[in-house]
Amino acid sequence: MRIRQLLNWIVISYIMSAFIAIADQSIDAIQLYDTEYQPGIGLPVGEITLVNGQVVIVHLKEELGYSGISGMNVYRGDLILTAQSANVVILLKDGSQIAQGAGTRIQLNQVVHNPRKRTRSIFLKMSSGKARFSVNKLKSYQNRQFRIKTMSALIGVRGSDFVVQVAPDQTQVAAFEDTELSLVGLELPEMPPVILRAFEQSSIGLGESPTSPIPLSIEEMDGLKYEFQLNKQAMTQKQAKEQEASTEKKQIIRISDTDKKTSTRQLSVDAESLQAPLMEFGNEIKRFENERLEANTYISQQKHEIATELPDFPVFP
Repeated sequence: MRIRQLLNWIVISYIMSAFIAIADQSIDAIQLYDTEYQPGIGLPVGEITLVNGQVVIVHLKEELGYSGISGMNVYRGDLILTAQSANVVILLKDGSQIAQGAGTRIQLNQVVHNPRKRTRSIFLKMSSGKARFSVNKLKSYQNRQFRIKTMSALIGVRGSDFVVQVAPDQTQVAAFEDTELSLVGLELPEMPPVILRAFEQSSIGLGESPTSPIPLSIEEMDGLKYEFQLNKQAMTQKQAKEQEASTEKKQIIRISDTDKKTSTRQLSVDAESLQAPLMEFGNEIKRFENERLEANTYISQQKHEIATELPDFPVFP
């Protein structure tokens, strides 16, 4: 048990040192590319939908950054930084939104969304600042993980709308309506999680477990929502595009079914048209068959009469 705790401390210390190294680097100290924006690793995992002030995007394993603008794609591993008087809204591929406040750093460590397999796995690291997360619940999905790691806490998302504020020695979490979160102290992972529900808030100090939830007043919630406003227009446009794509897919299926029915109907008509000549000459065929039967009967009768009239052959002496 002691060895395991020691290993946990080593891992946590390493993670904390990495966080501190990032936090110590000022956004002004990051040099920017003077070239056109280049894509990051893999396919886009989201899109910047709103920018106010200076925002910088640093791709994974790169030292230089790009100035963030509305419409720019973000990729796995991207580090998103906002200046002290800036904010940015990011719409992820699963329909979740991140409203990142001033002086905030969030890294998109893992963003996997597979609608066909109905799975989602998102893991973010937040080293400083404040941000609001509006997480798409995706109730029909079998796996819909959404986790956030700070310097002192690990937050498991079960609900949809909440704010996280990260300081060097403490993390504060406030849950809005229809929300449920699981909070764990980063240095005490073996302790049972604290469940934070709608209109509740909690804090997690460095090396401590989360505090017991306390009520979040309407005034506090309204103030946080006003500070971190989501881009509802972008969300509406995304839903409209998804609805349009779904409608087009249904129309294609309907057209395909119509083509199949038309083909079947044409085959039926063709079969009937092929049978029409048979019906037209049916009487002639029947008459010919009757005449053939009468001829066969006449021949049989003639053979019988001939066999009856012929005399017996003479007997040899």
